[in-house]
Amino acid sequence: MGKKLKNVKHYKLRFIYIFIVLLFILLGSFFYIKYVKELTYESIYTSITEIGRQNAGKLNLKINSQMKFVDQIVHAIDNGNFESVEDIFKSFGSDYKSHNFTRLAILDKNGNGITSDNIEIQNYPNIKEFFSQSNVYLSENRPSTVSENYVNIYSKTFKFKNTDFVLFATINTEEYEEILSQKVFSGKGGTLLLNNKGHVLIDSYGLTDNSNNNNFFDYLVNKYNIEDSEILSKITIMKDKILKNEVGNLNLKLSDTLYFLNYEKLGINDWYVITIAPDSVIAKETTKFLVLSFAICVAFCFVIISVLIYIDVSNQIQKHKLYNIAYIDPVTLLGNEVYFKEKGEKFLQNFKKNNYIIALDINKFKALNNIYGYKFCNKILKTLGEKLESILPDNNITCRMSNDIFATVFNYERDINRLLNQIFNEISNFTVDNKKIQVNLSIGVYKIIPEENDINKLLDKAYMARAKVKGVYDINYYIFDEILENKLVEEQKIESSMESALKNKEFKVVYQPKMYVKNEKLYGAEALVRWYKDGEMISPGKFIPLFEKNKFIMKLDLYIFEQVCKDMSLWKEKYNFVPTISINVSKEHFANENFIDEYAKIVDKHKIERGKIDIEITESATTEEKVDTLKLLNSIKEKGFLVSIDDFGTGYSSLSMLQNMPIDIIKIDKIFVDKADLNSDNNIINYIMFIAKHLGVKTIVEGVETKEQVEFIKKIKSDIIQGYYYSKPISKEEFEIYFNEHK
Repeated sequence: MGKKLKNVKHYKLRFIYIFIVLLFILLGSFFYIKYVKELTYESIYTSITEIGRQNAGKLNLKINSQMKFVDQIVHAIDNGNFESVEDIFKSFGSDYKSHNFTRLAILDKNGNGITSDNIEIQNYPNIKEFFSQSNVYLSENRPSTVSENYVNIYSKTFKFKNTDFVLFATINTEEYEEILSQKVFSGKGGTLLLNNKGHVLIDSYGLTDNSNNNNFFDYLVNKYNIEDSEILSKITIMKDKILKNEVGNLNLKLSDTLYFLNYEKLGINDWYVITIAPDSVIAKETTKFLVLSFAICVAFCFVIISVLIYIDVSNQIQKHKLYNIAYIDPVTLLGNEVYFKEKGEKFLQNFKKNNYIIALDINKFKALNNIYGYKFCNKILKTLGEKLESILPDNNITCRMSNDIFATVFNYERDINRLLNQIFNEISNFTVDNKKIQVNLSIGVYKIIPEENDINKLLDKAYMARAKVKGVYDINYYIFDEILENKLVEEQKIESSMESALKNKEFKVVYQPKMYVKNEKLYGAEALVRWYKDGEMISPGKFIPLFEKNKFIMKLDLYIFEQVCKDMSLWKEKYNFVPTISINVSKEHFANENFIDEYAKIVDKHKIERGKIDIEITESATTEEKVDTLKLLNSIKEKGFLVSIDDFGTGYSSLSMLQNMPIDIIKIDKIFVDKADLNSDNNIINYIMFIAKHLGVKTIVEGVETKEQVEFIKKIKSDIIQGYYYSKPISKEEFEIYFNEHK
């Protein structure tokens, strides 16, 4: 009896032990599964958000480019450049197609007008929709009145011969659909374009039927007969957030399929890009495990080990997919830039003689995209990568770095020139989809020397060599040599001493006088920087571009500005005279919209009148895509500074910028003076001067060197003149003498 009781107690303890173990296994399984699920979802949301932003960014770039083109046409009309509607169509007939527009049209307020391909339009419906817009307006897609396609319409109103008109530029909706039709997540994901009311504009995924202009939210509820309150709540939350211009992610269970969604604001109208991927794309195996492993843990403890193995396999699959996203280029299936740098570092650790790194790209690849389209050009890139790998020795690391740029590192014991010629000859001509493709490559080469193990520095050298032959069609490749080495060493020396140079006040301000054209009296001067190191001057052409690249220019600009303000304060106290001084501001400052506040504090500290400071901005800086130029210039003007546009006429902006931007002065580049026929009135500079005078903008002609040029500038009636004819840039002390003689 005692033994029996003892056995009973033993089995009870064993049962309790087993129960506790099972309980811990179940709890551990539950929390582990929850953790894996959260980790997986977090990874999916990160990936789908990035893809959503990329799609929105591509579509934004396309639409903004087309809006600028429409704006350009209307500006040209407003400037009175045309006598008739036919002149307008004729002038822009060769341009609108390059922006993917199918046609232009000009309509009056009654909806009557004509298209660029001579189709008459009468009583165009909803014409008031377009006349109610003050800026360039992009409509939602609608059936075309002159074709069977769905179109989107860009429009802007204008006056022509005292009559109100609206310019239409139509684009087939399928053009946007192509941008959004890039298959994501192994070709199983897709995208939609909605307005913030939920109406489907474009569906490249095939989830809805956008021919009926479905409401996305209602469509989901009705198609999948959703009654689950949790799912309905998620859809309502997404709907409300989109109405509030917010972005986000969610998952929805629809017909036994789990979908992951990202909604990203486009930045145009009230449109949203929706990126969708089913769970089968990334998380199918993990999702199966979440259900299966929990059931197995409850029913059969002895299969725990199998489940753990299954977890490991699933995680390996997941890691492999995430690895591909992080390291593999989806177009060529080669490694990406991150992969190249990681593997390249390991390659360099086992140094061998005759290691090389090559960087190459296709000259004018953008033109190929325009000719063949992005899909076909992706095949070109894939074929190029495959051929490059096949030509190179075994164990090469070849990757697509970005766009059409490839890099490779490898060991080669024979004549490198023969290999480079083989690469050039075989890759310059190849066949894709039975089409013979001829490309011109720029190839930069660097032979790695012992103890060099910084892959970034090696890439820089290969890129420098590539830049040496970029666009040079009689040279196939360039091997990094002593010339480039000296340039690189020189740049490194400059960078290593720039901070100490600033601290030791090696940067000096010089002033080049500006003279009134009418009486040749002093107007002011341009402040320029010179660097004197060990008694020698370093050319600004050597250090300014480098400082702009490494952002040190922002420190230098502030230092020079402070020195100029000190000099102006001294002149005010000493001579009771303060000339107007112009100071160059690098475009690198523009990333901080409030940079001008710091400049204003410096001026006020030295008690200088802000109107005596002329902020010079190069014309090329006004076309920076990431900069709101109008907002920037208004901010500078609001602070009381003068604003000049430097090097006018050498950039890509049009003369209409003078009408839109709050500028005081334009500096006409010396190239227009050098190329002008001084005995003729038919020069570009004459027309620039006429428009500037008409708009009340002062003009400075720079780079004037001869008496004949001075007389010519007096003849065209510029306001101010600057150049070596009057003075080269001079020191502060020399400038004091100069302005006392000429004020």
